[in-house]
Amino acid sequence: MSGPPPGIPPVGIPPDIAMITGPTMVGICLNWGFMGVLLAQIYYYHENFQEDRRIIKALVYGLALLDILQTVMITADAFHWFVYGFGNMVKLDETFLNSWDVPVLDSIISLVVQAFYCWRIYFLRKTIVVPVLIVLVSITQCVAGIYTGIRAHQLGHLSLISTEVVPQTIWLVGGAVADVAIAGVLSWALMTQRNSTLPSSVTHSIISRIIRLVVETNALTAGVAVIALILFWGVPKHSTLVVPPTAIIGKLYTNCLIALFNNRLKDMKNTSAHGMQSVHLPEERSRHHNDHGALKVHVVREMDMSYDNDNDHHMELGHIKPQNLSR
Repeated sequence: MSGPPPGIPPVGIPPDIAMITGPTMVGICLNWGFMGVLLAQIYYYHENFQEDRRIIKALVYGLALLDILQTVMITADAFHWFVYGFGNMVKLDETFLNSWDVPVLDSIISLVVQAFYCWRIYFLRKTIVVPVLIVLVSITQCVAGIYTGIRAHQLGHLSLISTEVVPQTIWLVGGAVADVAIAGVLSWALMTQRNSTLPSSVTHSIISRIIRLVVETNALTAGVAVIALILFWGVPKHSTLVVPPTAIIGKLYTNCLIALFNNRLKDMKNTSAHGMQSVHLPEERSRHHNDHGALKVHVVREMDMSYDNDNDHHMELGHIKPQNLSR
């Protein structure tokens, strides 16, 4: 009987191979799918918000580059496991670039996005205590994520990642806690602004929509981190089950933030409120006719709303104020 082909060790395929390769493949496909959504959002942003300040552009395009880098590295992982190492269980268990492209890049991306939200909270509430506390939590999760990546690289095997319980737990829990805190504090700050406007005003409806978007996006990222934590703690035997949620955390953060920026275009279209009233004025009897005529006068009222673009307030989170009222 001839031996195995060169380069492939005589290791049999385990009966639970689907639990090893399946979650990994799903995570790779999900990462590519969210990358496609992100590219569409980046194009939409580039076409409609070229007048944004440089710091906002740097934030958007910088996050996009990090996500593109992550997808390229995850694709290299896929080739390492399923192409060059096809049928090789040893290669399938190697971390390769996965120790860097998931925990390290995810934690860095989440730190950048969470820091931006904290920056907006500071300008909304004019207090530094709460934003600093949230940033400290975010920095903690980032450090834990980077440490997780370093340890995974040192271990070299995906099957051993589940042994690093503490850093992964801090990474996932810290991200979820920061997201929940941001959603709560930012929503409260925006509701305070909304309550100072008339319930029927355009400003009121815009801020209400921003509040919903902030809560939904932060709840989404926090929920994915919680799901990853449950899988990590609940099924330690199959460590690859944590791959699908963790493979998309970075993409979710970037997509949610750019979706918040792109949502401004809808707000801008609603910043003009028009009203029309018809008033019938009696006309004097005509000398040549016995009937009465009627003169209809349309009184048009227009109120333009615009965003406050000074140095301290920006369009990203609905800083708007009425500028003029013409009748």
